[in-house]
Amino acid sequence: MADTRVSVLEDGINNRNKSSRAQNYAGAYCEQPSTLAPELDLPVKHKPDFKSASFELLGKYEKGGKKLEDGHLSTLSSESTTSSQKLSTEEIVRVAAERYIQFPGKDLDYFTSLIHPYGSVLSSLSVEETSGADLAHLLLDAADRIQDGKFDSARRLLSRCQCMASKSGNPIERLTSYISEALQERIRTETGSRKIRMVNENVSAPYSGLSTGFDQTVVATQVTIPFSKVLHFASMQTILEHVAVETNIHLIDLHIRSGTHWLPMIQALSEREAHPVQLLKITALNTEDNQKVEDIGMRLESFANTLNINFSFDVVTVDDLSYLKKESFDIQSGEAVVIFAPTILRSMISRPDKLETLMRVIGELNPLIMTLYEVDASDNSPLFINRFVEALFFYSTWFDCLENCLDRDNQYRMNLERNYFGGGIMNTIASEGEERITRSVKIDVWRSFLARFKMVEVEVPKSSFHQAEMVLKTEFSGARFCSLKYDGKGLIIGWKGTPMFSFSTWKFEQTRLHF
Repeated sequence: MADTRVSVLEDGINNRNKSSRAQNYAGAYCEQPSTLAPELDLPVKHKPDFKSASFELLGKYEKGGKKLEDGHLSTLSSESTTSSQKLSTEEIVRVAAERYIQFPGKDLDYFTSLIHPYGSVLSSLSVEETSGADLAHLLLDAADRIQDGKFDSARRLLSRCQCMASKSGNPIERLTSYISEALQERIRTETGSRKIRMVNENVSAPYSGLSTGFDQTVVATQVTIPFSKVLHFASMQTILEHVAVETNIHLIDLHIRSGTHWLPMIQALSEREAHPVQLLKITALNTEDNQKVEDIGMRLESFANTLNINFSFDVVTVDDLSYLKKESFDIQSGEAVVIFAPTILRSMISRPDKLETLMRVIGELNPLIMTLYEVDASDNSPLFINRFVEALFFYSTWFDCLENCLDRDNQYRMNLERNYFGGGIMNTIASEGEERITRSVKIDVWRSFLARFKMVEVEVPKSSFHQAEMVLKTEFSGARFCSLKYDGKGLIIGWKGTPMFSFSTWKFEQTRLHF
């Protein structure tokens, strides 16, 4: 049995092709026009075999997309793991995954560098890195046992994890603490001892992607963590390119949050000499506290007034997006409509009726362009074990990023890990069905989905790329670890080789372009 497991897992690692997998998923979505991802909530009559399902995803996490060598996942060498080059958190997880795949079912205490096929690699790890690989191994083993229904032994492994982990320690210790909590909750789900929750209860309000207003943690961490600011500047520059000759501009923000991302846009439009702006209108789509959004509008209007911009702010409030209509928006003749969609569509994957309604209304509004950025991950699988593997690697990259950008005792970092990433990990690993409200898919899946609505991708302007690149290099000390590159016509922003966010621009087939 062990030999069969090794063979199947290695085949999955060596043969998995990220792009073809995304295309296969996308094809399935296109065959089911009523949902984005019809496989998400399909009932599983038989428990999936861990041997065939669990680690086929690991191949996507080769460092820098390098090819596998000699049939093994490892791209690490003794030279790359010397003390002069510290391993990233994601690389430590990969070391543990390699070991687990080669020796499935073996207890952690079984291993020594003498019997390990990558012994020279492991022997050159630091004490902290070796301990981190051990923690990741325990998590992999616990998830394996949960998948096989061996809950008592899984609990023992997770108790061991909790003794070794710390929410104030190094990145792998902090990550282990949150993942082990989610796996314990998963056991309660599997055994029927978990508290029945409302759809939104198991995910913190910030992580759900639906909160609006000034979140001090987010505002503070945006100064040191590059992703949000880079994406905002890429979005604003792209919009400016497309409205260059427009004088009546209507920006529809599907998730306005604090609204501060519009300040550079207002500033840039006020300085435009050719085609001066006659009216700038921003409409915020809102599903919660209307007063917060009104306050944001007042601040934006005050800023616009200081720059002598004729400005209007409106709020479209709907309790349920299923009731959203074109008539909800005040669209006047001659307005150039732009849709701004920042990490909001992912919160509707589990509610396809709302997503379909939103896309239909956007089509009726016939915007000049729509800018979209989303988390570039694949945690929407109906299989728990696949989501666990995705979460383990994806969040290992996030925790590594925080280690490079913020001190370990930074209160904002701890808040971010607890309220955002802890909630995200719990949402991905422990929840099922409608409880799993926030899901992520890769950019190729969004491409196939949007194509069903007759949307065409437009290449992100080179000026947007250069603007984002400049912000990254001049404002963030961790810029050397952050990558920005084209993926087809869109952009991917990553951390140490792992994709984190995608950015793309869209129009409807009949919409004219302005340059």
